[in-house]
Amino acid sequence: MELMSSDLRKYNYFSSLSDGALEFFASSVKQEHYPAGSIIMREGDEGDSFYFIKEGRLEVFKNARSGGDALLSVIGSGRGFGETSLLTCAARSTSVRAITDAVLLVLSKPDFEKITAGEPVFKRRLLRNVRDYARYNKIKTLQPFELLEPEKVYVAIERMAEKTYMPGEDIIVQGEKGDKYYIIKSGRIAVLKKREGEAETKKITELSSGNAFGEEALIKNDPRNATCRAMEETIVLSLNKKDFNQIVKSAFLENVFPEEINQDTYLDDYIIIDVRVQAEYEEEHIYGATNIPLEILRGKCSELDPSRKYITYCLNDSRGMVAAFLLKNRGFDAQCLRGGVSGWLGEVVKGSNGAHMPDRQTF
Repeated sequence: MELMSSDLRKYNYFSSLSDGALEFFASSVKQEHYPAGSIIMREGDEGDSFYFIKEGRLEVFKNARSGGDALLSVIGSGRGFGETSLLTCAARSTSVRAITDAVLLVLSKPDFEKITAGEPVFKRRLLRNVRDYARYNKIKTLQPFELLEPEKVYVAIERMAEKTYMPGEDIIVQGEKGDKYYIIKSGRIAVLKKREGEAETKKITELSSGNAFGEEALIKNDPRNATCRAMEETIVLSLNKKDFNQIVKSAFLENVFPEEINQDTYLDDYIIIDVRVQAEYEEEHIYGATNIPLEILRGKCSELDPSRKYITYCLNDSRGMVAAFLLKNRGFDAQCLRGGVSGWLGEVVKGSNGAHMPDRQTF
């Protein structure tokens, strides 16, 4: 069936196009069918076409820093895509895959350029979309937001503040009240800590683009336990505590109560992680638990089995909650044991039986 310009006029996407441009579009496009699961556009490829969704649903995703795919959005009928690389002459910045069977209208790059050259209002609208998409895509692939629903990412973007720090400038200071959550957009920071009884502040690790920090003080309602200092010119994004709780914490912190755990099968069902320091763990711990202190847990994630379920705990709740947040934020199925070892209904070991991961930094 021949496509008519009147068929396109009903879509808001083309509302700014002239009748002549719509007629040219209708006569130039090819209608193509893609079965569910088909890759329509691949990140890194050269852009040679513009696509408009007539029927079906598609997912837009991008290679994530973690090595997997970061889902950016799900789009459906009435949406166009593929214009970014055509307007910027850059490689495709995202991949697109059909969720359902889809019918697309495909316009070649030369024909797309003919339309945009003669339709400045339409082109300006597309360029504005490109700028918005670029910011969204950049934020969505940062580690804290890879697994966050697209709707929440958009809200986070609206609420974020951006600030640049010069080399040697402190972003957070140990002992101060925590009121923000930070994500490094670019640059590097040193994490410095002065432990009780020590005279000097020591660097315990470095963080770089895509890393987040500051969640521990917000979740535990404790003062900052380390200083974060810019090592070079560093740009950070931040969310205040209220927005962090509503957007990020609510998505990545899940609790489980002791009475919900089957005492006969829990060691088969879960890997239990005690996130206290070794001395606390050796004093008493849940039978079968592995000790990975919270301070080094972030660096141990690559050693954990992503196919297993995890329960984290401390004496009560606070460190266990931070640990569950960190793990779930990285794609693990993790929950915090409410009440910690104090509320555990099963066997508690007194002494040093159990497994302990060495207290060393492997970030």
